[in-house]
Amino acid sequence: QHLHLLFRAASPRDSSANLHFYLFFVTLLQISVNMKSFIPNFEDPPESDDSSDEIPPGGVFQIVAVEDENDETSEDDNVAADSNGDSSTGSHDDEDNESDSSLSSEVEATIEEIFGVKPSIEAQREHPPDLEADSGIVDICFHPSVELLSTATMDGEVMIYRYSQDSVEEVARLSHHKKACRAVCYNDDGTVLYTISKDKSLAVIDTQNSAIRQHIKDAHESSVFSFLPIDEFMCASGDDDGTVKIWDLRKKKPIFDFKCGEQTVTSLITDEQNKFLVASVNDGSIAGFNIRGKALETQSELYGSEMTSLSLVRNDSRLVVGSGEGTMFIFKWGEFGYHIDQFPGHPDQIHCIVPITDRMMLTGCEDGNIRAVHLYAHRFVGIVGQHTDFGVENMSVSHDGSLLASCSMDEVVRFWNIEYLYNTEVDDRKKGSIKRNRGYNLESSKRRNKHEFFADFPEVAESDDEGGPVAGPSHTMD
Repeated sequence: QHLHLLFRAASPRDSSANLHFYLFFVTLLQISVNMKSFIPNFEDPPESDDSSDEIPPGGVFQIVAVEDENDETSEDDNVAADSNGDSSTGSHDDEDNESDSSLSSEVEATIEEIFGVKPSIEAQREHPPDLEADSGIVDICFHPSVELLSTATMDGEVMIYRYSQDSVEEVARLSHHKKACRAVCYNDDGTVLYTISKDKSLAVIDTQNSAIRQHIKDAHESSVFSFLPIDEFMCASGDDDGTVKIWDLRKKKPIFDFKCGEQTVTSLITDEQNKFLVASVNDGSIAGFNIRGKALETQSELYGSEMTSLSLVRNDSRLVVGSGEGTMFIFKWGEFGYHIDQFPGHPDQIHCIVPITDRMMLTGCEDGNIRAVHLYAHRFVGIVGQHTDFGVENMSVSHDGSLLASCSMDEVVRFWNIEYLYNTEVDDRKKGSIKRNRGYNLESSKRRNKHEFFADFPEVAESDDEGGPVAGPSHTMD
């Protein structure tokens, strides 16, 4: 009745305008009633004799049901009613329960539902949550057949985690190294985990029972930096002084060693035939070894910046070498004297390279970005993901190829779903801008591109006005 009287007093006399005013008035009233349920009733917290001043359950500002002002029943009356067994108590409880349930149903509405906002990218993730460690993580490696991930930390610990889309849980922790653990790597069937450390040691771990099978404590004369399993019994390692050693673990001693430079051996790689072993060195060169001949095959010319990472593409016929200047140099496999092609464009040092197809690879850069790069044609596909504070130290692809894990010195391992990359097509006839594409955020990235900010807004706003839809600012200028 109050609404009807207020409407008649405030409504215009014209009948056509009267209807529009009534609809507007009712809509405004409904909005105010709906929004009232989301405004909490701020009351002073109850007094407490507890000197600890603990925050009461529900927080200082508690959401409580709005009570009728006419209800002046005191606590003493309620206590008396309870002691006398008043039958009306049950009815009051039922009413309270109904009001609580109606309030909770209204409060449970999310901001996305109220204002029509899309959930954040993280809420729609299709990958495990970020893994937060106790210290800096320098290397990671997925198990080749099950959902396990191993990490190497600056504290010298090796930790193994079981991951799923909902969680990442620690299943084993090993502390056999005295200094920073620099690399972890599984063998082909996942029964063995190799670890190397700054304490100059090399360890072989049985993954079935998390027991150390071998621990060669003085594997190198200086700190070991890089490692590569070659076959069931053979492996290779490189140290900070430029020495490469090839091991036969059955003999527990190196069968070949060679000093290929004066600086750190940053990466090691071999092909499926295991004929050549290639090492990248921080002095700006790469060295190719003949494994069967146990001899140095070729030492490349010195380049202007350090060589940091290695990868094979095009059926193992091309060797891609990342550098400190952000250029990828491409060598023909078996001919390591000088590159036959190059692909510049990274804004900073390339720390690691991981191939995902025969022509597409992922690069981890000092600027914190993980980029998808397509070779032949040379194109930046875009940014797969990013780390904020430090560069990308290392990456690994899961056994099914759907997930990428990356680590940085920010003590966090991040996961990225990269399934969409396998269906990404690159037009090799289009001469696009390399610099433009290298900054483009792809589907898995946690950042949106600037031009996509208004993508969800309609170009023409709908209107109930008889004049038709609003067509932008020019419509309002008349």
